[in-house]
Amino acid sequence: MKKYILSSLVAALLPVVLFAQESPALPFLRTDRSAITSAMGGADALSPLNNPAAIPFRGSDVAVTYQNWAPGAVRSTNLNLLGGIRAGKRVGIHFLAAYQQGKEYTQYETTGNARNPFEPSDLLVGAGLGFAFTDFLSFGLNVKFAQSTLAPETGINAIAGDAFVMFSRKGFNATVGVASLGTPVKSGDTSFGLPTSAKVGVGYDAKFGTSAVQVEADADVFFTGGVGAALGAQYGWNDMVFVRAGFHLGTGHSPLPTYASVGLGGKFLGIHIDVSYLLANKALGNTLCVGLGYAF
Repeated sequence: MKKYILSSLVAALLPVVLFAQESPALPFLRTDRSAITSAMGGADALSPLNNPAAIPFRGSDVAVTYQNWAPGAVRSTNLNLLGGIRAGKRVGIHFLAAYQQGKEYTQYETTGNARNPFEPSDLLVGAGLGFAFTDFLSFGLNVKFAQSTLAPETGINAIAGDAFVMFSRKGFNATVGVASLGTPVKSGDTSFGLPTSAKVGVGYDAKFGTSAVQVEADADVFFTGGVGAALGAQYGWNDMVFVRAGFHLGTGHSPLPTYASVGLGGKFLGIHIDVSYLLANKALGNTLCVGLGYAF
C-alpha cells in the first residue's frame, strides 16, 4: 500500500504524519449528532456538544437526539446523548453515547439456505475534559470507544481520541487540533485507518438588539486522504427562535460526502427543541435529526 506524507501547518501545532489513501474504518466516528450543528453544514468544531475545549467559554448544554440517517443508503436509526457541562469557571466535562441500528438483511449459506435476518449495529461512547488556562485560551481532550457489528459474531472496534486548543475573545472563536486519532483497525490480514484528521474551526458571534447571528466554518484534512469543509450560519431572535443553514464539502475519502442542510430551533427557559434536514446529496439526502436539550 502506497504511503504519502501529510504536512499539517495549522497553527504549527500538528506533526507531520504518514497516511494511506483508503476509505477509513468506523466512519460513524465523524457523524454530527447534534440537531443544531448538523443544520449548519456539520460545522461542529466550536460546539460544547462536540469539543470539550469550548465548554468553559460557551456554557453547558445537554441534548438527546434522534436521527433517521441516510434513508437513501444505509438507512440507520441513530439515538444519541450529547453533553457538555461547565463545572466552575474554567472546567468543562464532556460525554457522549450513541447507538445506531442499521437496515435488516438476510444472510445466505453456501447451500443457498437463508439464515435468520440480521440488523447491523454501531456503538459509540466517550468522555472528555476541557480546561481554560486563561480567560481566552483553553484545551480539551476526548476519549471514545467505537464498535461496529456488521454480521453475526463479526465486529470491529477501536479507541480514538480528540485533542483541541481553543481561543475565544469578543465574539471571535477559533480552535485547532486533531480528531479521531487512534490505532488502525484490523480485519483479517488488512488494516484500515480511522477517520483521523487535522481539524480547524473559526466562528464569530454578533448581537444586534434582539437579534443574534452566528457564523462558523470548519476544515478537516484526513490522514486517510480527502478533505472536508463546513460552513454554517444561525440567526436567532430574542434567544427563542432560530433559523439555520449550511453546506458541507466532502472530497476523496472524507467520511461524509457533500451536502446542504437547513434547520429550525426554539428555546424557552433553557429548554430547546431543534430540527435539521440534509438535502442535495443522494446518499445523505432526507436525513432528519430531531433533538431535545437543556442549555444552562
